[in-house]
Amino acid sequence: MAELATTRTAAPPMALPGGSQLERVRSFTAQPAIKRALPWFLGLAAIGGAGLAFVALFPAPQRMLYSELGDAERASVASSLDKAGITYSINADTGTLTVAEDDLYKARMLVASDGALAVPDPASSLDSLPLGASRTLEGERMRGARQGELEMTIKQIDGVESVRVHLAEASKSVFVRDDAPPTASVMVRMAKGRKLADGQVSAIVNLVAGSVPGLSPDAVRVVDQHGRLLSDPRAQGSDRLELQARLEDKLRTQLEQLLTPMLGAGNFTSEIQVELDMDEVTSAREAYDKSGVVRSETSQQSQAAGTQPGQAGGVPGALSNTPPPATQAVPGPPQAGPAQGVPGAAQTSGESSASRTYELGREVSVANSQPGKIKRVSVAVAISQDAMKKARPGDLEQIKALVSAAAGIDPARGDQVQVMTRPFEPISEEVPPFWEAAWFAMVVRSVAALLAVLLVLLLGVRPLVRALKREPRQSGDDNAAGAGPAATAPQSPADAALLGRQVSLAQRIVEEKPDDALLALRQMLGNAPTEPAR
Repeated sequence: MAELATTRTAAPPMALPGGSQLERVRSFTAQPAIKRALPWFLGLAAIGGAGLAFVALFPAPQRMLYSELGDAERASVASSLDKAGITYSINADTGTLTVAEDDLYKARMLVASDGALAVPDPASSLDSLPLGASRTLEGERMRGARQGELEMTIKQIDGVESVRVHLAEASKSVFVRDDAPPTASVMVRMAKGRKLADGQVSAIVNLVAGSVPGLSPDAVRVVDQHGRLLSDPRAQGSDRLELQARLEDKLRTQLEQLLTPMLGAGNFTSEIQVELDMDEVTSAREAYDKSGVVRSETSQQSQAAGTQPGQAGGVPGALSNTPPPATQAVPGPPQAGPAQGVPGAAQTSGESSASRTYELGREVSVANSQPGKIKRVSVAVAISQDAMKKARPGDLEQIKALVSAAAGIDPARGDQVQVMTRPFEPISEEVPPFWEAAWFAMVVRSVAALLAVLLVLLLGVRPLVRALKREPRQSGDDNAAGAGPAATAPQSPADAALLGRQVSLAQRIVEEKPDDALLALRQMLGNAPTEPAR
């Protein structure tokens, strides 16, 4: 029995390194308030760690702040962002400076207020001319200032991000034949999805030509960032194509609104071709009224007196001044001319003229024919056979008449309309894979973040919560400390057999030697006397 008691008490607890610190932590966490608050604290810490991991694995989307900057300008912008504590990144290949999407507008306002990209005043280059500068240097500075002013003015056009202006002016010469007219070239960079209209290109050309003395608009060239020549004087058909496209779209829309309620969407197709007359003609006409009005009339009459043949003539004298003899009545009809038989009778002759001035009506008319007149319209409409299965024989002609009326067809002008029925083949649309859709990336990010949070909760928080919910061992109760593991620990078949043998041995000892059994029990309970009683 003594050997059994020695076996029970001879196994001292194994000392663990750092046992005092572990006991302190256990005693601290065993407090009721700490025990209740610790799971919440660990859960919040796990959620925070999951958030940090999500931010590290999936950073915020970056937005481009500036794409094309020189090294000096890029350094000034980076210095301004560093002062404000805004994180940025610079692409080593393109030099593009990007910031987080949430800091984009803040960074723009910061750079604008700090003056990191302040546009230099073109007039400041003239003020910094040294004393005694040559005329060549002064001319170069003047040209640079003029180019800068033009760049600042053109940049105000909506959609223009940046612009460069180059002026080529030859030096003045005393020989007229050596003078070369100035030329200019403009390079504009447009924003994404924007382009210059023809009117804007013409405005830039006229602006540059009007700012340089002697510069003709034909000597100005405008180029965009893609290398396209926008101010090509040979490209005269752009206006015609634009106007033609607008008219065709308008007529096509009218046909769709007309035929869709009758045939249904997708049961017909239409194509329209409009031919325009883009010639600009100016005609002048001058007409006169055939029946005029008398404005003034003038008449003149003159008479002269003469002698008969055979009568004397010459210088008048006394005989000439003799009065004629008395006339005598002669029976018979009157005779023309001077009286017969009357000597010295004079013969008279007369001359008359008249002139009239007529006022004629005059009409002068000038007619200007503007470009854009429609020369001919051609309309073609194809209708699905499925939509015309229940149609009557005259329905197709009625549809043709409706199309002609909607498109404004004029047979005298040579317009044509064709309406036909044909079988339509179904259009197979290729659906892109789901992983190329815009929503797929967002779903992947959300699922990855959810899985990360779940893994942290299952692998980190749950074991800690379970460990904290266990009852702590009582340090003062040696019996409970010794019996607790044996009672709670699962027993194997070998341990159960050993325990059975020990129990049977204890029963035999109690039956044969009850005093020794009592002494062993007292030793186990710690109440054994100093000397055993016999």
